[in-house]
Amino acid sequence: MNKKLLTCALLTLSLSLVAQQGDGGLPKSGKASHSVKQIDKKFFSEPDIAALRAEDEVTDKAGNAPWRFGFNNPASLNLNNSGTWNTLSNGDRIWQLAITCQNALTVNLTLDNITLPEGNELYVYNPDKSFILGKFTAYHLYEGTLGTELVPGSTAIVEYYIPAKNAGQTASLNVNTVTHGYRTAGEFEEKAFGTSGNCNMNVNCTDGAPWVDQRNGAIMLVSGSNGFCSGSLINNTMNDGKPYVLTANHCYSTPTSWIFRFNWQAAACTNPGSSPTFSSLSGAVLRSRRTPSDFCLVEITGGLVSGTVPASYNPYFPGWDNTGAIPTSAVCIHHPDGDIKKISFDDNPLVISQGMGSSEANSTWTLKWDRNTTTEGGSSGSPLFDQNHRIIGQLWGGGASCSNLTASDYYGRLANSWNPAGSNSTNHLKTWLDPTNTGATIVDGYNPSGPTHALDAAMSNPQGVMGTICSGTVTPQVTIVNSGTSVLTSATINYGYDGSTALVYNWSGSLNQYQSSVVSLPSATLSAGSHSFKAIVSNPNAAADENDINDTVISSFTTVTNGNIITLNLSMDCYGDEISWVLQDNTGTTTFYDGGPYTQTSGGSTVTPSFCLSNGCYKFTIIDDFGDGMVSTGCPNGFYTIKDQSNTTLAELAAANANFGATHTDNFCITGSTNGLKEYGSFWKLYPNPTSENLTIEITSEGLKSIDITNATGQIIQTIQSDQNAITIPASTLAKGMYFIRLTSNDGTSQKSFIVK
Repeated sequence: MNKKLLTCALLTLSLSLVAQQGDGGLPKSGKASHSVKQIDKKFFSEPDIAALRAEDEVTDKAGNAPWRFGFNNPASLNLNNSGTWNTLSNGDRIWQLAITCQNALTVNLTLDNITLPEGNELYVYNPDKSFILGKFTAYHLYEGTLGTELVPGSTAIVEYYIPAKNAGQTASLNVNTVTHGYRTAGEFEEKAFGTSGNCNMNVNCTDGAPWVDQRNGAIMLVSGSNGFCSGSLINNTMNDGKPYVLTANHCYSTPTSWIFRFNWQAAACTNPGSSPTFSSLSGAVLRSRRTPSDFCLVEITGGLVSGTVPASYNPYFPGWDNTGAIPTSAVCIHHPDGDIKKISFDDNPLVISQGMGSSEANSTWTLKWDRNTTTEGGSSGSPLFDQNHRIIGQLWGGGASCSNLTASDYYGRLANSWNPAGSNSTNHLKTWLDPTNTGATIVDGYNPSGPTHALDAAMSNPQGVMGTICSGTVTPQVTIVNSGTSVLTSATINYGYDGSTALVYNWSGSLNQYQSSVVSLPSATLSAGSHSFKAIVSNPNAAADENDINDTVISSFTTVTNGNIITLNLSMDCYGDEISWVLQDNTGTTTFYDGGPYTQTSGGSTVTPSFCLSNGCYKFTIIDDFGDGMVSTGCPNGFYTIKDQSNTTLAELAAANANFGATHTDNFCITGSTNGLKEYGSFWKLYPNPTSENLTIEITSEGLKSIDITNATGQIIQTIQSDQNAITIPASTLAKGMYFIRLTSNDGTSQKSFIVK
């Protein structure tokens, strides 16, 4: 499912919503207003809800159109052709218009041609005035346009107030769109509060505690009058609070009437009984957007204070990283299905891909969510943060949901949106986020209510110590960033492995604010298996660091000594979105690598992932969800080969055999020829194999030196020194799976695999 935009309307709750859009206050009509029955009322009949829902069912599954919550009624209702005027005893005048959508759950309006001279005021509210938007004045508008928040119920009243002193001045207003909300949380009561699936994690749960600043930057927006997206404020190198919002290009509509909702979130981890309060701004101007990486950058124009988001909204402007370096983990903060703010986690390194049908190579991040979290429709445009709390992309689409937690999501990469070849200010981010051309590649966030640090050394992007390393030797790299205002000339890096940071590297150089430098640390040789890496930067310019939040990077990795580089060359038919694969041990017990689904392309697509594997036997399974293999009309058949680093073919599926149905499996073995080991030594044997109890090794060679038992990743789990010709190993103490025995004697070194069942 593509997270295309937009999602359902406000909660049915008890409709006790409290919203701030405008400067606050009460309509001037007060108790002196006529009853609703006395106000001119414009009536919009109920649209064909069954037809709309039928359309929604198709587009929601296909993901190729906005997730729609309402039906837009075109209108032309102004101060001259509609409404009721009332003159108060002091000469003030009030114009009121009641707009009713038959059986609507919510009503929201788009207004244009608005003039509001100083002193005039505009309000929108429900009949009993339990939900009031306003007051709106001229500075809430952009080009005379205003989009309103959703008014609960079927009737919204527009009120325009003119004080007596302004009687001779021009006043105007036109309602051009009336949106009938027909999808709300009432349809999803089985999912507890709100509209999103019940696996979603509220942003203020314990896991979200380190992400409070980024939470305050994440927002929900109403686009096109009838749907929702997610997005985020984003910092620029001036640290000036310019109210830029990053979202997805597929969320785009003319932004003059967009609504930006801040702080709509549960106060704690559990869902509240009714909707939390929120604050909104309306109106924006487009700055840039681009299709191949699906980004859209707008600047909020209405309701600003001193050119930025009001301090009462507690805004935060997250930083960004345009290097394209692979993050060790990622977080997304979003509004799934237009619900209150949620948070999602991927605790593993991301994958660079070309997803969502993009025309540009390496234009997307691919990830799968952890901690039972997900995204849904309405999450589109939400920011993706790396482990350093910097934005690296925005949500484009994918299949993740509470009913499909293992599906992939795809994010447009900020690195591709930054300054692509041939781009300009209309279709890249650089002009807007680096207005003084500093050349910054990494920028931290800006908190208008927080201090500006003079000495602030930051650490970012550990490389060479992530994922699987096909060697026992690692050479880590880290990026040191000057996030302070003073020139950074020196710093200390403490680093190490598996919990230790005893190693020290003294850095020196010259970095202006937001400049960075890649530091290569000395190589280290580690045993086979799982490891962690940690680096901490301190002592900027031989003084105390004024901000320690961004000082540390942590990554995890696995080393495979004497590993083999294996490459899959997979060429698909036109329906790559049906194709996935898994690489396991030969029993299918342990999964080492997996991939897909991919994207539909008119000519098919090719991927060439590489793996690091120990000697042993493996099972590769390719899966077609539709059940017709890699065969499609008008497109070449798919095929694949699996080769080792000497280009020897270990397994293959020819195009002639692509019609394999739902699955096809190949078994292959890596014999050790690439690293000098003999897989099947004639001077020893082991039995029974497989085994669930004892494993016996019989040796005919003299001069036995050692026996190493390793797991499937090459980690040594036991070493035996013996001069006996028969050795018994209690296999019952080992977990189920594949293992290897490496035997060294006077006849050489050889290796055999065995299975514990």
